Amino acid sequence: MKNEKYFLIGIPNSGKTTLGKRAAEKLCLPFYDTDLMICEKLDNPLDLFRMTFGGRFAAEQIKIISRLAKLDGKALIATGAEAALSPECASLMKASGTVINIKRKPDILLEEFKKSGKRGMIMKEENGAEIVMQEEAIRLYAKESSQYEALADLSLENDGTEDEGLEKLLKLMENSGD
Repeated sequence: MKNEKYFLIGIPNSGKTTLGKRAAEKLCLPFYDTDLMICEKLDNPLDLFRMTFGGRFAAEQIKIISRLAKLDGKALIATGAEAALSPECASLMKASGTVINIKRKPDILLEEFKKSGKRGMIMKEENGAEIVMQEEAIRLYAKESSQYEALADLSLENDGTEDEGLEKLLKLMENSGD
């Protein structure tokens, strides 16, 4: 393994945080989740909604990734789904480490989300139709998959079990130091 950062990118619920935490623990690396770092600053859940629609969430991602990129030593960093779509974040990640795209088929993600029973934030359209924001985020970011691919140094298909995804991530990280 090189002395660098590993940035995990991918659409929402693809496994960035889950696999990242487990891999970091196994490799004794510090782990950072940029979405969680932003959310820890919030006093009210509505602040997240306001930040996202006000463009401040993306600005916070840039600040946090910039700070993490400057840390000494190795680290594993799960980024927000939008980070890979930001030219500033993409440039910071490429300059300071290896970018790994965690891919998971959107239909699998949507099915898993529905099975979980979670409803999350819901918006109603004028016609009364409900939009489940988590499902909408998965669909929207999935349309940007070519941008994730273009940024990534490495990719892994995470369409199996969590243990299989972890094994693939560890192998990718081990081989990236060659």
